Amino acid sequence: MRITHPQSAYRGVPAEDTFFVTDDRQVQLGTGYLIPFVQRELYPEKPLNIYLEIASQPSARYLLFGALTARAEVMKLRYPGMRARLYTQLDPTDAESQAFYQRCGFQMDDAEDLFYFPLPYTLPAQTPMGVQYASVPLDNDRQLDAFLRRLNEMRITPITRDQLTLWREQPGFLALGFYREGRPVTELLTAGAGMNASLLQVYTRSEFRHQGMARQLVLQAASILRERGMSGMYAHIFRRNAPQVGLMQSLGANFTRTIALLPGLDL
Repeated sequence: MRITHPQSAYRGVPAEDTFFVTDDRQVQLGTGYLIPFVQRELYPEKPLNIYLEIASQPSARYLLFGALTARAEVMKLRYPGMRARLYTQLDPTDAESQAFYQRCGFQMDDAEDLFYFPLPYTLPAQTPMGVQYASVPLDNDRQLDAFLRRLNEMRITPITRDQLTLWREQPGFLALGFYREGRPVTELLTAGAGMNASLLQVYTRSEFRHQGMARQLVLQAASILRERGMSGMYAHIFRRNAPQVGLMQSLGANFTRTIALLPGLDL
């Protein structure tokens, strides 16, 4: 087997971060690539998260994995002193892939889980002292782009302008925030139709965490959504993100199912 880089970017990934494997007849057996994300706010303990994707026949998997792991170590050198994690995304029912990554040393310590909670009637929404409660201004392109930039700093998969435009047409759309001296402290985005909304994003700036800001903002949103005839909310939570898990517990949310497994390996 032979492993090479493509001649140009592959699916938007730089050629040097992409590998192809072919057999002796030049038949392609698989591809793999890496995408780095620096997320100081989302994962302050390991800010550098490098996503690994392998799509190949079983005979080429280990060769690809070795090349990608070596490349990830080189990629880490771009961020001196930053702790890093190499991870991938798997279907929860794909036992073969899970076994492969576990043999490669990956820990099954993270996942994207779906939670559901009824919009509470008994928990009053309050605005914490020292902040102002307001809808996020989205009146022009500059404001839209600024809001997306703030949200995407806290995400792995970015929200696009087209997605935000689509969600704004739904009855469950809300963009709310707490602000101090005009600067965002906590912001929230919901959307949806029918009886249930989706909590698409809620974040709190690191210096304001552990004060219940996100919980109070979710309760503010719940009050508005109840008035619009909705009864519940879904949320996608990363299992390794302790603040997200804690927020679901504080709201009495129930685990529904695992959307994706996110096994990883510390670098």
